[in-house]
Amino acid sequence: MRNRSRRAVRTLGATLFVLAAGCSRAGPPSTPSMPPPGDGEFRLATWNIRFFPEPNTDVERTAGVLADLDADLIAVQEIADADALAGMLELVNARLAARPTDPGREPRRYEFELAASGGHGGQFVGYVYDENAVALSDVETLTRLQMTPDLRPGLFARVKSLRGGLDFQIIVMHTDSGTKDRDYENRVRFRDSLAVELPGRRAVDDDIVVLGDLNTMGRLAEGDLPPVRAEEEIADLDEDALDMGLRRLAVSPSCTEYYRGRGSVLDHILVSRSMDEVPPDAVARVGGYCAATDCRPVDPDDMPYDYQHVSDHCPVVIDLVDADRD
Repeated sequence: MRNRSRRAVRTLGATLFVLAAGCSRAGPPSTPSMPPPGDGEFRLATWNIRFFPEPNTDVERTAGVLADLDADLIAVQEIADADALAGMLELVNARLAARPTDPGREPRRYEFELAASGGHGGQFVGYVYDENAVALSDVETLTRLQMTPDLRPGLFARVKSLRGGLDFQIIVMHTDSGTKDRDYENRVRFRDSLAVELPGRRAVDDDIVVLGDLNTMGRLAEGDLPPVRAEEEIADLDEDALDMGLRRLAVSPSCTEYYRGRGSVLDHILVSRSMDEVPPDAVARVGGYCAATDCRPVDPDDMPYDYQHVSDHCPVVIDLVDADRD
């Protein structure tokens, strides 16, 4: 589901979603926007947009959240409808075109690429990117990282900043969700497969980013198997990342999604340890209602508007140095 899909459906998608936006629920709260990237910075983000678009999705609000990220490249997960995404991006682009920009700088204009398959659940991973700031190339659906036919494959691309010259390779993933042993073992197998995948990629460029919804939720006790706490799975992810020459960026505040009123960390950004464009003390910032609540417990019967009508996940961003330091 590549350029041929998004361009063919743009007019239809935009029409459908302008109509949907007109039915948006009144009065969503104003979540403080994340500060914009600084001069000479490249903003990278990851965001699971809950089975976009669900029947109760507020498309206009979702478009506003995406626009306010002010990101050069956003790795997205759970895209259920390419037409819908094309239509929403038309809303985003119209909104951004109306905003003032710095002299000599074009407004952001977003396009997208999706993986060729979304698994049996039809949840596609992909990239939304500012075509005025980013060039994507060598886009490849990674079925080698899919684990089972009903799961989502990854999506690889080479990224080149059109402004400062930053370049790197990227893989977006949405791994198996669940706390059963089979779910947990699929996530372990994904990390093993990633360790096989990366050496060949490093032969081309050592700057690699792996990001997305990695579903680090642990495992419940099952038969003779002991439970694995979410924190233990994240620690194992950290250890495996180091073995692969990667490091996982800490997130602030300390959750990326909510479930039954409590926050947890499921979304991660892993970067090459040798990637000089990532500051050594870099922390991935979490936006949206996760930031507004500072990840405190919330009444599950009174969840924030964006949880109910946008996504149960919050966007996560990192600002990289927009320069080629290889």
